[in-house]
Amino acid sequence: MTPPRPSLARNFLALAVSRAVQIASGFFVLLAVARGLPLDAYGEYASLSALAGAVAAMTYFGIQQIMIREMAASPAAGAALVGQALALRLAMIALAGLGLAAFAVAAGYGRQALIGLALAFAVEACRSLAMLGCAVFQAKERMGYEPPLSIVAGLAAIAFVSAALWLRLGYTGVLAGLALASGLHMALVWSVAAGRLVRPTFRFEKAALWRMCAASAVVGLGIFFHQNLFRANTLALSWWAGLAAVADFQAPHELILKLEILPQALMLAVFPALSRLAPIDPLAARRLFRLIFRHTLHAMALPSILLAFFAEPACLLLFGEKFAGSAMVLRLLALALAPLALDMLVNNVLVAIGRQRYALYYAAAALAANVAGNWYAVPRYGAVGSAVVALCSYLWLLVFSSRFAARHGFRAHGLGALLRVLCAGGACLGACFPLRHLPLAGLAAGTVVYCAVLVGLRAFGPHDLAELRSVMKPRPQAAGRPGEQA
Repeated sequence: MTPPRPSLARNFLALAVSRAVQIASGFFVLLAVARGLPLDAYGEYASLSALAGAVAAMTYFGIQQIMIREMAASPAAGAALVGQALALRLAMIALAGLGLAAFAVAAGYGRQALIGLALAFAVEACRSLAMLGCAVFQAKERMGYEPPLSIVAGLAAIAFVSAALWLRLGYTGVLAGLALASGLHMALVWSVAAGRLVRPTFRFEKAALWRMCAASAVVGLGIFFHQNLFRANTLALSWWAGLAAVADFQAPHELILKLEILPQALMLAVFPALSRLAPIDPLAARRLFRLIFRHTLHAMALPSILLAFFAEPACLLLFGEKFAGSAMVLRLLALALAPLALDMLVNNVLVAIGRQRYALYYAAAALAANVAGNWYAVPRYGAVGSAVVALCSYLWLLVFSSRFAARHGFRAHGLGALLRVLCAGGACLGACFPLRHLPLAGLAAGTVVYCAVLVGLRAFGPHDLAELRSVMKPRPQAAGRPGEQA
Protein backbone atom coordinates (compact mmCIF):
# COMPACT_ATOMS: atom_id res chain seq x y z
CA MET A 1 0.00 0.00 0.00
CA THR A 2 1.40 3.41 -1.01
CA PRO A 3 1.84 5.72 1.97
CA PRO A 4 -0.06 9.01 1.87
CA ARG A 5 1.69 11.98 0.33
CA PRO A 6 3.41 14.14 2.97
CA SER A 7 1.14 16.92 4.18
CA LEU A 8 2.38 20.03 5.97
CA ALA A 9 -0.97 20.42 7.73
CA ARG A 10 -1.06 16.77 8.86
CA ASN A 11 2.55 16.86 10.01
CA PHE A 12 2.04 20.12 11.88
CA LEU A 13 -1.07 18.73 13.55
CA ALA A 14 0.86 15.65 14.69
CA LEU A 15 3.74 17.76 15.96
CA ALA A 16 1.34 20.21 17.60
CA VAL A 17 -0.31 17.37 19.52
CA SER A 18 3.11 16.01 20.48
CA ARG A 19 4.34 19.41 21.62
CA ALA A 20 1.08 20.10 23.47
CA VAL A 21 1.70 16.93 25.47
CA GLN A 22 5.27 18.05 26.12
CA ILE A 23 4.03 21.47 27.22
CA ALA A 24 1.48 19.92 29.58
CA SER A 25 3.93 17.50 31.15
CA GLY A 26 6.68 20.14 31.20
CA PHE A 27 4.38 22.61 32.94
CA PHE A 28 3.48 20.01 35.52
CA VAL A 29 7.13 19.22 36.22
CA LEU A 30 8.08 22.92 36.30
CA LEU A 31 5.29 23.88 38.69
CA ALA A 32 5.63 20.77 40.87
CA VAL A 33 9.38 21.19 41.26
CA ALA A 34 9.14 24.96 41.85
CA ARG A 35 6.49 24.45 44.51
CA GLY A 36 7.86 21.21 45.98
CA LEU A 37 11.51 22.16 46.49
CA PRO A 38 12.85 24.85 48.82
CA LEU A 39 14.02 28.00 47.01
CA ASP A 40 17.75 27.23 47.35
CA ALA A 41 17.23 23.59 46.33
CA TYR A 42 15.34 24.76 43.24
CA GLY A 43 18.21 27.12 42.47
CA GLU A 44 20.70 24.24 42.79
CA TYR A 45 18.53 22.07 40.54
CA ALA A 46 18.33 24.86 37.93
CA SER A 47 22.08 25.55 38.09
CA LEU A 48 23.09 21.91 37.62
CA SER A 49 20.54 21.45 34.82
CA ALA A 50 21.85 24.56 33.07
CA LEU A 51 25.47 23.41 33.35
CA ALA A 52 24.70 19.92 32.06
CA GLY A 53 22.59 21.36 29.26
CA ALA A 54 25.31 23.85 28.31
CA VAL A 55 27.86 21.07 27.84
CA ALA A 56 25.36 18.68 26.22
CA ALA A 57 24.50 21.35 23.64
CA MET A 58 27.63 20.31 21.74
CA THR A 59 26.06 16.88 21.13
CA TYR A 60 23.43 18.34 18.79
CA PHE A 61 26.19 19.50 16.43
CA GLY A 62 23.73 20.32 13.64
CA ILE A 63 23.48 16.61 12.84
CA GLN A 64 19.68 16.52 12.71
CA GLN A 65 19.32 19.36 10.23
CA ILE A 66 22.00 18.04 7.89
CA MET A 67 20.58 14.50 8.05
CA ILE A 68 17.06 15.76 7.24
CA ARG A 69 18.27 17.96 4.41
CA GLU A 70 20.37 15.19 2.84
CA MET A 71 17.57 12.62 3.19
CA ALA A 72 15.16 15.05 1.50
CA ALA A 73 17.62 15.32 -1.41
CA SER A 74 18.65 11.61 -1.54
CA PRO A 75 15.94 9.35 -0.03
CA ALA A 76 17.71 6.17 -1.21
CA ALA A 77 20.73 6.94 1.00
CA GLY A 78 18.59 7.17 4.14
CA ALA A 79 19.98 4.12 5.97
CA ALA A 80 23.59 5.23 5.58
CA LEU A 81 22.76 8.84 6.49
CA VAL A 82 20.96 7.78 9.68
CA GLY A 83 23.90 5.53 10.59
CA GLN A 84 26.37 8.36 10.09
CA ALA A 85 24.23 10.73 12.16
CA LEU A 86 23.85 8.21 14.99
CA ALA A 87 27.59 7.47 15.06
CA LEU A 88 28.42 11.19 15.22
CA ARG A 89 25.91 11.87 17.98
CA LEU A 90 27.11 9.00 20.16
CA ALA A 91 30.70 10.19 19.76
CA MET A 92 29.73 13.74 20.72
CA ILE A 93 27.82 12.50 23.78
CA ALA A 94 30.89 10.56 24.94
CA LEU A 95 33.15 13.61 24.49
CA ALA A 96 30.70 15.92 26.25
CA GLY A 97 30.32 13.51 29.18
CA LEU A 98 34.08 13.23 29.66
CA GLY A 99 34.50 16.99 29.50
CA LEU A 100 31.73 17.60 32.04
CA ALA A 101 33.15 14.98 34.42
CA ALA A 102 36.63 16.53 34.23
CA PHE A 103 35.21 19.99 34.94
CA ALA A 104 33.13 18.79 37.91
CA VAL A 105 36.09 17.04 39.51
CA ALA A 106 38.39 20.02 38.94
CA ALA A 107 35.78 22.40 40.40
CA GLY A 108 35.54 20.32 43.57
CA TYR A 109 31.83 19.49 43.44
CA GLY A 110 30.46 17.64 46.46
CA ARG A 111 28.98 14.15 46.29
CA GLN A 112 25.35 15.24 45.99
CA ALA A 113 26.18 17.84 43.35
CA LEU A 114 28.16 15.26 41.35
CA ILE A 115 25.21 12.85 41.44
CA GLY A 116 22.84 15.62 40.40
CA LEU A 117 25.12 16.72 37.57
CA ALA A 118 25.47 13.14 36.28
CA LEU A 119 21.70 12.68 36.31
CA ALA A 120 21.14 16.03 34.61
CA PHE A 121 23.59 15.02 31.86
CA ALA A 122 21.81 11.66 31.48
CA VAL A 123 18.56 13.58 30.90
CA GLU A 124 20.21 15.69 28.20
CA ALA A 125 21.97 12.73 26.53
CA CYS A 126 18.76 10.71 26.27
CA ARG A 127 16.93 13.78 24.99
CA SER A 128 19.61 14.34 22.36
CA LEU A 129 19.32 10.76 21.08
CA ALA A 130 15.52 10.89 21.13
CA MET A 131 15.54 14.10 19.11
CA LEU A 132 17.74 12.42 16.50
CA GLY A 133 15.24 9.57 16.26
CA CYS A 134 12.39 12.08 15.92
CA ALA A 135 14.38 13.72 13.13
CA VAL A 136 13.97 10.47 11.18
CA PHE A 137 10.19 10.96 11.47
CA GLN A 138 10.69 14.52 10.28
CA ALA A 139 12.92 13.53 7.35
CA LYS A 140 10.33 11.01 6.20
CA GLU A 141 7.57 13.55 6.94
CA ARG A 142 5.77 10.96 9.07
CA MET A 143 5.39 12.95 12.28
CA GLY A 144 2.25 11.03 13.21
CA TYR A 145 4.43 8.62 15.19
CA GLU A 146 5.41 11.32 17.68
CA PRO A 147 2.20 12.02 19.67
CA PRO A 148 1.70 8.58 21.26
CA LEU A 149 5.38 8.37 22.19
CA SER A 150 5.25 11.86 23.71
CA ILE A 151 2.18 10.92 25.72
CA VAL A 152 3.91 7.88 27.21
CA ALA A 153 7.07 9.89 28.00
CA GLY A 154 5.06 12.79 29.45
CA LEU A 155 3.04 10.52 31.74
CA ALA A 156 6.24 8.79 32.82
CA ALA A 157 7.87 12.13 33.68
CA ILE A 158 4.82 13.20 35.70
CA ALA A 159 4.70 9.89 37.56
CA PHE A 160 8.44 9.70 38.33
CA VAL A 161 8.77 13.34 39.41
CA SER A 162 5.63 13.11 41.55
CA ALA A 163 7.03 10.01 43.25
CA ALA A 164 10.37 11.74 43.90
CA LEU A 165 8.67 14.77 45.46
CA TRP A 166 6.25 12.63 47.50
CA LEU A 167 9.14 10.55 48.84
CA ARG A 168 11.10 13.77 49.58
CA LEU A 169 14.12 12.67 47.55
CA GLY A 170 15.16 16.24 46.82
CA TYR A 171 16.43 17.57 43.52
CA THR A 172 18.51 14.45 42.84
CA GLY A 173 15.33 12.36 43.01
CA VAL A 174 13.63 14.74 40.58
CA LEU A 175 16.56 14.48 38.16
CA ALA A 176 16.57 10.68 38.47
CA GLY A 177 12.86 10.61 37.57
CA LEU A 178 13.45 12.85 34.56
CA ALA A 179 16.37 10.65 33.44
CA LEU A 180 14.18 7.54 33.57
CA ALA A 181 11.44 9.25 31.56
CA SER A 182 13.94 10.55 28.98
CA GLY A 183 15.51 7.09 28.64
CA LEU A 184 12.08 5.52 28.08
CA HIS A 185 11.26 8.10 25.41
CA MET A 186 14.58 7.52 23.65
CA ALA A 187 14.05 3.73 23.58
CA LEU A 188 10.51 4.05 22.21
CA VAL A 189 11.49 6.56 19.53
CA TRP A 190 14.31 4.44 18.16
CA SER A 191 12.26 1.25 18.26
CA VAL A 192 9.80 2.93 15.89
CA ALA A 193 12.31 4.86 13.76
CA ALA A 194 14.56 1.84 13.14
CA GLY A 195 11.78 -0.73 13.06
CA ARG A 196 9.31 1.02 10.73
CA LEU A 197 11.04 3.78 8.78
CA VAL A 198 14.82 3.51 8.33
CA ARG A 199 17.06 0.88 9.84
CA PRO A 200 20.45 2.59 10.22
CA THR A 201 23.45 0.94 8.68
CA PHE A 202 26.95 1.56 9.94
CA ARG A 203 28.53 0.36 6.70
CA PHE A 204 29.47 3.67 5.18
CA GLU A 205 32.59 5.29 3.83
CA LYS A 206 34.66 7.28 6.28
CA ALA A 207 34.77 10.08 3.71
CA ALA A 208 30.97 10.34 3.86
CA LEU A 209 31.09 10.49 7.65
CA TRP A 210 33.63 13.29 7.55
CA ARG A 211 31.56 15.18 4.97
CA MET A 212 28.56 15.04 7.29
CA CYS A 213 30.78 16.02 10.22
CA ALA A 214 32.14 19.05 8.33
CA ALA A 215 28.69 20.18 7.19
CA SER A 216 27.25 19.62 10.67
CA ALA A 217 30.05 21.45 12.43
CA VAL A 218 29.00 24.86 11.16
CA VAL A 219 25.34 24.27 12.06
CA GLY A 220 26.40 22.65 15.31
CA LEU A 221 28.47 25.59 16.49
CA GLY A 222 25.55 27.89 15.77
CA ILE A 223 23.21 25.60 17.72
CA PHE A 224 25.76 25.37 20.54
CA PHE A 225 25.83 29.16 20.86
CA HIS A 226 22.04 29.37 20.53
CA GLN A 227 21.39 26.76 23.19
CA ASN A 228 23.89 28.21 25.60
CA LEU A 229 22.43 31.65 25.14
CA PHE A 230 19.35 30.24 26.91
CA ARG A 231 21.50 28.99 29.79
CA ALA A 232 24.04 31.81 30.10
CA ASN A 233 21.81 33.93 32.33
CA THR A 234 21.16 31.08 34.77
CA LEU A 235 24.87 30.28 34.99
CA ALA A 236 25.77 33.96 35.38
CA LEU A 237 23.31 34.31 38.26
CA SER A 238 24.71 31.21 39.94
CA TRP A 239 28.23 32.65 39.70
CA TRP A 240 27.61 36.34 40.48
CA ALA A 241 24.39 36.42 42.53
CA GLY A 242 23.09 33.38 44.40
CA LEU A 243 20.67 30.47 44.34
CA ALA A 244 17.65 32.63 45.25
CA ALA A 245 18.34 34.88 42.24
CA VAL A 246 18.74 31.79 40.04
CA ALA A 247 15.31 30.59 41.16
CA ASP A 248 13.69 34.01 40.59
CA PHE A 249 15.00 34.07 37.02
CA GLN A 250 14.79 30.42 36.03
CA ALA A 251 11.15 29.74 36.90
CA PRO A 252 9.70 32.41 34.53
CA HIS A 253 12.44 31.78 31.95
CA GLU A 254 11.58 28.08 31.87
CA LEU A 255 7.91 29.00 31.48
CA ILE A 256 8.73 31.12 28.42
CA LEU A 257 10.80 28.34 26.87
CA LYS A 258 7.97 25.85 27.45
CA LEU A 259 5.62 28.14 25.53
CA GLU A 260 8.06 28.09 22.60
CA ILE A 261 7.53 24.35 22.15
CA LEU A 262 4.36 24.82 20.08
CA PRO A 263 5.85 27.23 17.49
CA GLN A 264 8.84 24.90 17.41
CA ALA A 265 6.49 22.17 16.19
CA LEU A 266 5.47 24.38 13.28
CA MET A 267 9.10 25.09 12.41
CA LEU A 268 9.92 21.37 12.48
CA ALA A 269 7.01 20.64 10.16
CA VAL A 270 8.01 23.44 7.78
CA PHE A 271 11.74 22.64 7.59
CA PRO A 272 11.52 19.60 5.25
CA ALA A 273 9.25 21.56 2.91
CA LEU A 274 11.64 24.53 2.87
CA SER A 275 14.59 22.18 2.25
CA ARG A 276 12.72 20.55 -0.63
CA LEU A 277 11.48 23.78 -2.21
CA ALA A 278 14.57 26.00 -1.80
CA PRO A 279 16.67 24.37 -4.58
CA ILE A 280 13.85 23.68 -7.06
CA ASP A 281 11.37 26.56 -6.53
CA PRO A 282 12.88 29.43 -4.52
CA LEU A 283 9.86 31.66 -5.10
CA ALA A 284 7.54 29.10 -3.51
CA ALA A 285 9.94 28.69 -0.59
CA ARG A 286 9.93 32.47 -0.03
CA ARG A 287 6.15 32.62 -0.15
CA LEU A 288 5.91 29.80 2.38
CA PHE A 289 8.43 31.60 4.62
CA ARG A 290 6.46 34.86 4.50
CA LEU A 291 3.19 33.07 5.24
CA ILE A 292 4.58 31.27 8.30
CA PHE A 293 6.40 34.39 9.52
CA ARG A 294 3.24 36.49 9.36
CA HIS A 295 1.03 34.08 11.26
CA THR A 296 3.69 33.21 13.83
CA LEU A 297 3.89 36.90 14.70
CA HIS A 298 0.09 37.11 14.96
CA ALA A 299 -0.09 34.06 17.22
CA MET A 300 2.85 34.66 19.56
CA ALA A 301 2.10 38.32 20.27
CA LEU A 302 -1.05 37.44 22.24
CA PRO A 303 0.52 35.32 25.04
CA SER A 304 3.36 37.86 25.17
CA ILE A 305 0.94 40.72 25.87
CA LEU A 306 -1.17 38.79 28.35
CA LEU A 307 1.77 37.40 30.34
CA ALA A 308 3.45 40.80 30.51
CA PHE A 309 0.26 42.50 31.73
CA PHE A 310 -0.73 39.85 34.26
CA ALA A 311 2.81 38.95 35.40
CA GLU A 312 2.18 39.33 39.16
CA PRO A 313 -0.89 37.09 39.45
CA ALA A 314 0.69 34.61 37.01
CA CYS A 315 3.77 34.17 39.21
CA LEU A 316 1.71 33.76 42.37
CA LEU A 317 -0.71 31.34 40.75
CA LEU A 318 1.89 29.21 38.98
CA PHE A 319 4.90 29.21 41.28
CA GLY A 320 3.61 30.23 44.69
CA GLU A 321 4.26 33.16 47.01
CA LYS A 322 7.99 32.45 47.33
CA PHE A 323 8.32 33.53 43.66
CA ALA A 324 6.56 36.89 44.13
CA GLY A 325 9.83 38.62 43.26
CA SER A 326 9.82 37.01 39.79
CA ALA A 327 6.99 39.18 38.41
CA MET A 328 9.23 41.78 36.74
CA VAL A 329 11.43 39.01 35.32
CA LEU A 330 8.37 37.36 33.76
CA ARG A 331 7.11 40.69 32.41
CA LEU A 332 10.40 41.31 30.62
CA LEU A 333 10.91 37.78 29.33
CA ALA A 334 7.33 37.57 28.04
CA LEU A 335 8.29 40.18 25.44
CA ALA A 336 10.73 37.65 23.95
CA LEU A 337 8.06 35.10 22.96
CA ALA A 338 7.53 36.35 19.40
CA PRO A 339 11.21 37.14 18.63
CA LEU A 340 12.33 33.67 19.74
CA ALA A 341 9.66 31.92 17.64
CA LEU A 342 10.44 34.00 14.56
CA ASP A 343 14.18 33.44 14.94
CA MET A 344 13.58 29.67 14.88
CA LEU A 345 11.88 30.06 11.51
CA VAL A 346 14.57 32.29 10.02
CA ASN A 347 17.33 30.02 11.32
CA ASN A 348 15.66 27.03 9.62
CA VAL A 349 15.62 28.99 6.37
CA LEU A 350 19.36 29.65 6.61
CA VAL A 351 20.03 25.93 7.08
CA ALA A 352 17.65 24.98 4.25
CA ILE A 353 19.51 27.21 1.77
CA GLY A 354 22.95 26.11 2.98
CA ARG A 355 23.85 29.41 4.67
CA GLN A 356 24.08 28.05 8.19
CA ARG A 357 27.42 29.73 8.82
CA TYR A 358 25.59 33.01 9.41
CA ALA A 359 23.88 31.54 12.48
CA LEU A 360 27.31 30.75 13.86
CA TYR A 361 28.39 34.37 13.51
CA TYR A 362 25.42 36.15 15.03
CA ALA A 363 24.76 33.55 17.76
CA ALA A 364 28.40 33.69 18.90
CA ALA A 365 28.24 37.49 19.00
CA ALA A 366 24.96 37.36 20.93
CA LEU A 367 26.42 34.94 23.49
CA ALA A 368 29.52 37.08 23.99
CA ALA A 369 27.38 40.20 24.44
CA ASN A 370 25.11 38.30 26.83
CA VAL A 371 28.02 37.24 29.05
CA ALA A 372 29.40 40.79 29.08
CA GLY A 373 25.97 42.23 29.85
CA ASN A 374 25.42 39.79 32.70
CA TRP A 375 28.86 40.54 34.09
CA TYR A 376 27.77 44.17 34.42
CA ALA A 377 24.07 43.77 35.28
CA VAL A 378 23.86 40.76 37.62
CA PRO A 379 25.94 42.12 40.54
CA ARG A 380 24.01 45.40 40.38
CA TYR A 381 20.45 44.43 39.48
CA GLY A 382 20.23 40.69 40.09
CA ALA A 383 17.60 38.63 38.27
CA VAL A 384 15.85 41.67 36.76
CA GLY A 385 19.10 42.89 35.21
CA SER A 386 19.74 39.44 33.80
CA ALA A 387 16.22 39.40 32.31
CA VAL A 388 16.92 42.68 30.49
CA VAL A 389 20.14 41.20 29.10
CA ALA A 390 18.29 38.05 27.99
CA LEU A 391 15.58 40.04 26.21
CA CYS A 392 18.18 42.14 24.36
CA SER A 393 20.05 38.97 23.34
CA TYR A 394 16.92 37.36 21.91
CA LEU A 395 16.04 40.50 19.96
CA TRP A 396 19.61 40.52 18.61
CA LEU A 397 19.12 37.00 17.25
CA LEU A 398 16.02 37.93 15.27
CA VAL A 399 17.44 41.18 13.89
CA PHE A 400 20.60 39.59 12.55
CA SER A 401 19.09 36.31 11.36
CA SER A 402 16.47 38.29 9.42
CA ARG A 403 19.17 40.49 7.94
CA PHE A 404 21.18 37.53 6.65
CA ALA A 405 18.08 35.76 5.31
CA ALA A 406 17.04 38.93 3.47
CA ARG A 407 20.42 39.01 1.72
CA HIS A 408 19.38 35.77 -0.02
CA GLY A 409 15.86 36.80 -0.95
CA PHE A 410 13.97 35.61 2.14
CA ARG A 411 12.41 38.89 3.25
CA ALA A 412 9.58 38.68 5.76
CA HIS A 413 7.65 41.76 4.53
CA GLY A 414 6.21 41.79 8.03
CA LEU A 415 5.33 45.48 8.39
CA GLY A 416 1.65 44.88 7.69
CA ALA A 417 1.52 42.01 10.20
CA LEU A 418 3.33 44.16 12.80
CA LEU A 419 0.85 47.02 12.36
CA ARG A 420 -2.07 44.61 12.76
CA VAL A 421 -0.48 43.20 15.92
CA LEU A 422 0.00 46.72 17.32
CA CYS A 423 -3.65 47.56 16.69
CA ALA A 424 -4.92 44.27 18.12
CA GLY A 425 -2.47 44.45 21.04
CA GLY A 426 -3.60 47.95 21.95
CA ALA A 427 -7.22 46.85 21.91
CA CYS A 428 -6.29 43.79 24.01
CA LEU A 429 -4.62 45.97 26.66
CA GLY A 430 -7.63 48.26 26.65
CA ALA A 431 -9.87 45.29 27.42
CA CYS A 432 -7.51 43.94 30.10
CA PHE A 433 -6.98 47.18 32.03
CA PRO A 434 -10.48 47.49 33.58
CA LEU A 435 -10.23 43.80 34.61
CA ARG A 436 -6.68 43.98 35.99
CA HIS A 437 -7.92 42.81 39.40
CA LEU A 438 -9.76 39.85 37.82
CA PRO A 439 -6.94 38.09 35.92
CA LEU A 440 -8.96 35.19 34.48
CA ALA A 441 -11.71 37.48 33.20
CA GLY A 442 -9.07 39.83 31.83
CA LEU A 443 -7.31 36.99 30.01
CA ALA A 444 -10.57 35.89 28.40
CA ALA A 445 -11.61 39.43 27.42
CA GLY A 446 -8.17 40.29 26.06
CA THR A 447 -8.02 37.13 23.98
CA VAL A 448 -11.47 37.68 22.47
CA VAL A 449 -10.76 41.33 21.63
CA TYR A 450 -7.33 40.56 20.14
CA CYS A 451 -8.69 37.82 17.88
CA ALA A 452 -11.71 39.92 16.87
CA VAL A 453 -9.51 42.84 15.81
CA LEU A 454 -7.27 40.54 13.77
CA VAL A 455 -10.30 39.05 12.05
CA GLY A 456 -11.61 42.54 11.36
CA LEU A 457 -8.27 43.51 9.84
CA ARG A 458 -8.34 40.37 7.65
CA ALA A 459 -5.15 39.01 9.19
CA PHE A 460 -6.09 35.49 8.13
CA GLY A 461 -8.69 33.82 5.98
CA PRO A 462 -9.32 31.47 3.02
CA HIS A 463 -6.67 33.25 0.95
CA ASP A 464 -4.00 31.87 3.29
CA LEU A 465 -5.16 28.28 2.75
CA ALA A 466 -5.15 28.85 -1.01
CA GLU A 467 -1.61 30.21 -0.85
CA LEU A 468 -0.48 27.27 1.30
CA ARG A 469 -1.94 24.75 -1.16
CA SER A 470 -0.22 26.59 -4.00
CA VAL A 471 3.26 26.45 -2.49
CA MET A 472 2.87 22.86 -1.26
CA LYS A 473 1.69 21.29 -4.53
CA PRO A 474 3.96 18.50 -5.87
CA ARG A 475 6.94 19.60 -7.93
CA PRO A 476 9.51 17.61 -9.95
CA GLN A 477 12.77 16.97 -8.10
CA ALA A 478 15.74 19.00 -9.20
CA ALA A 479 18.48 17.21 -11.07
CA GLY A 480 21.02 18.33 -8.52
CA ARG A 481 21.16 20.29 -5.36
CA PRO A 482 23.30 23.36 -4.97
CA GLY A 483 26.63 22.77 -3.36
CA GLU A 484 27.01 22.99 0.36
CA GLN A 485 27.63 26.55 1.50
CA ALA A 486 29.29 25.86 4.80
